[in-house]
Amino acid sequence: MSVTSQGSQRASRPVREPVDARAWWGLVLASATAMVVGMAVTAVNVVFPAIEAEFEGTSRTGLSWGITGYSIALASLMLLGGRLADRVGRRRIFVLGVGVFCVASTVLALAPTAWLFVAARLGQAVGAAMASPSSLSLVLEQFPSSRRPSAIATWTGLGTMGAAIGPSFSAIVSEQFGWRWVFVVPLVATVASLVLSTRVLPEGRPSAAPVGRLDLLGTLLGTLGVAMVAAVITEGPHLGITSPFVIACIIGAFVFLPWFVRRSLVHPEPMLDLRLMRAPNMTAVNLVNVGFTAAGTASWLLYPLFMVQHWDYSLMRAGFALTPFPIASSIVGFFAGRMAERFGTRRIILYGALLPAIAMVWQSIRLEEDPNYLTGILPGALLFNIGWGIVYAPTMALALRGVAEHQMGQASAMLSSLRYLGGGLGVATVISIVGNSDIIPIVDYHRALRAVAVMAFLSGMVILVKLRVPPDLRTGRVPTVTAVSTVSTVSSSPDA
Repeated sequence: MSVTSQGSQRASRPVREPVDARAWWGLVLASATAMVVGMAVTAVNVVFPAIEAEFEGTSRTGLSWGITGYSIALASLMLLGGRLADRVGRRRIFVLGVGVFCVASTVLALAPTAWLFVAARLGQAVGAAMASPSSLSLVLEQFPSSRRPSAIATWTGLGTMGAAIGPSFSAIVSEQFGWRWVFVVPLVATVASLVLSTRVLPEGRPSAAPVGRLDLLGTLLGTLGVAMVAAVITEGPHLGITSPFVIACIIGAFVFLPWFVRRSLVHPEPMLDLRLMRAPNMTAVNLVNVGFTAAGTASWLLYPLFMVQHWDYSLMRAGFALTPFPIASSIVGFFAGRMAERFGTRRIILYGALLPAIAMVWQSIRLEEDPNYLTGILPGALLFNIGWGIVYAPTMALALRGVAEHQMGQASAMLSSLRYLGGGLGVATVISIVGNSDIIPIVDYHRALRAVAVMAFLSGMVILVKLRVPPDLRTGRVPTVTAVSTVSTVSSSPDA
């Protein structure tokens, strides 16, 4: 082999740009916070009967707002949290959000009354909505764009793992110590985040000065509009589409969201700069985000229900049976980010795009009355989570690659908000299929799993058809210029 060919081979190999050790510690801190926030989404579901028994005399509908109210508030306030992070300072908003989350968790652990319990859960959502988008944007600004897939994979992987292990974690802790300790254990992690944040996280001030006051009316309209969409998704299957509450939310969403979009287009400082949607792949990744999260959340609702109802698993046994899958997703996601840096994003994404749909089709065929974890649950659930892990971090990195640094909080918040709405949509879809009967027939489980397969398949097709991978990311070559100043300049680039 000639010297020239050897030199060209070395030149084509990806260059791994160095990352400061403080950036890695910041990633660990931010990922741990994302994990705690993810656990808070799902941990209460399992211990709800114990909470209901303690607050005897309180209506189930009112107490259930400790679960649905958290999801609604988190989805609706995420955009505001991301906007404040970009405008005020990301570390400042992160610390404030974690502090609010800590106080709310303390109140939850000590709550003497049901109304205080519900109020504290809403407080948790407020804190999480501030901490989550600012944590990701703080991390990304410390990593060069060529190394961001690995950072995103770690952050999203641990956040997903937190949400997935939340039920089994809460079942174990509640059985051993009581339901209040479900809120005490994560409190330790969030307190550690507060102590360490000023040491390992940068200040994260925006790189562009605000040109005016934040659009307060638009902020209110957007928050109410998203809250009403979330309320329809979470409460619609339970109350019915003809419920006055659901009808009022639908009407409110149709009024507030178009009004919010109009103000966002004309106001100099909107809560959400809609020009973000011009960034390459942002629309496609948001669709994938909604579809895959809907499919994943729906399947995580169906699995434990089936194992408890038809295989006579205890809740704790079902939780342990499901625990390996989010761990597999996180591990695969971490290596997918590194492989995307080394071998190219397109190749990695194509390998994983259709695996979740194939997994759900397998599941709808193989899940039967006779208990058989190794053939009924394990292959399909493992394949789904492997596909999720392969796809999620590289696609997120593609979307955020075209976003200006001073808008990173908004972009992260939009992706996170749609992820939670997608999860609610998936749950609402399968609940409408399986109904509310005490024992759900297996045929209805199969129908619900086929619906989940359709969600996953459509998301995979969006990846295959709509996602555009720039030439410099197709083979693992690191681009010479990675920084961008505005969304508009990226949108007009040849790579777009």
